[in-house]
Amino acid sequence: MAEDPIPRTLINEPVVDNVIALPKPRSLHAVLCEALTNSRALLTRLETGVTVPRDQQREVVRLLYVATRHQVKALAAVLELEGLE
Repeated sequence: MAEDPIPRTLINEPVVDNVIALPKPRSLHAVLCEALTNSRALLTRLETGVTVPRDQQREVVRLLYVATRHQVKALAAVLELEGLE
């Protein structure tokens, strides 16, 4: 068997599809702000109306709406706390 003329290094290894770079840790304040922004966007979308194919699914959407309203209130309240780290 002939030896491979190119030594194997990280540079010439094949790319593995299931490997991702870990994001830098963000501050709690930044994570909470993003969560509040996303929750408000979801709440706005739910308030504009949602169509579901079956009546049984309406209850799940209503529960999501109520939970999102509570989450927006909770996130807004926690962001007003002093000294949160």
